[in-house]
Amino acid sequence: MPSANEKELVQRVLAGDATAFQEMYLAYRKPLIRACYYFLGQDPEVEDVVQETYLKALKYLPNFRHDCSLSTWLNHIAANLCRDLLEKRKKSMPVSLDYFLNTPSKTQGKGYPPEALDAIREEIKALDGRERDLLTLREIEGASYEAIAYKLKIPLGSVTSGLYRARQKLIERVRSRFPNGWKDVP
Repeated sequence: MPSANEKELVQRVLAGDATAFQEMYLAYRKPLIRACYYFLGQDPEVEDVVQETYLKALKYLPNFRHDCSLSTWLNHIAANLCRDLLEKRKKSMPVSLDYFLNTPSKTQGKGYPPEALDAIREEIKALDGRERDLLTLREIEGASYEAIAYKLKIPLGSVTSGLYRARQKLIERVRSRFPNGWKDVP
């Protein structure tokens, strides 16, 4: 629950006290930056999202009911802004992710044969629910780990470990279909 000092700070900000706003800004800026880094990583837009968080907070501060701490409320605003930014980026990708599916890696001499890509897609569809969802969101739709965690309502660590296990299972299944590697594929 919010402290009396926090309630007083909010009242002072609402009254137009610039010093109170500066106190609020300095007190919560670093935790908000950490929260944004959690979602966006080393993104140059982190600072912009923090600034936007304060703008939105000022707009809705009169509606703040003190049901939670000011810090929690500000973090919630920042998290929503980060999620919105990630979704907007995903929707505005200039090139379809399918463009990269047949592109070889640096260590791979040539791209995967279409039959191999079809086998991989079939094996992804054959996986169990959570594993299939994780691989589909990450590898086919190109969603960030944070967006996957938000969409599946699971912790970020569960996304990381779940993707690792799902990829290992997928590799085993595809290898069993092509025991001699891609040499068997025309």
